[in-house]
Amino acid sequence: MLTFPLWIFPFFHFHPIFLLVSLFLYFLPAYLARNKSNFTAILVLNVLAGWTFIGWIVALVWALSSEPPRQVAVPTQPGATAPSQPAAGGGFFCSTCGKPCVAGARFCSSCGAAQPATQR
Repeated sequence: MLTFPLWIFPFFHFHPIFLLVSLFLYFLPAYLARNKSNFTAILVLNVLAGWTFIGWIVALVWALSSEPPRQVAVPTQPGATAPSQPAAGGGFFCSTCGKPCVAGARFCSSCGAAQPATQR
């Protein structure tokens, strides 16, 4: 029977549970970042530099940091213009079409809708 000295394979004398827990702790930053958009970058950092304590800490901090909110661009309709501000003298916006009206107007100059007395 062929036997090898134990010092040739130094990690085989550890308990399997210890090995599993150690692997989980090593890949903890990648596990925490599994639902983030930059998961691949955190995993690569964890694999390549995680064996250094500083690399592992950087990967952990990156995995726990919050992502900035994404900016969603809303397409504008061709020919549509943004509503301008009403006159500083107490103007208001029409409740029907949303265009600015002159203060004290009974009807909207754009759509002709009657304006409530509370807005005049």
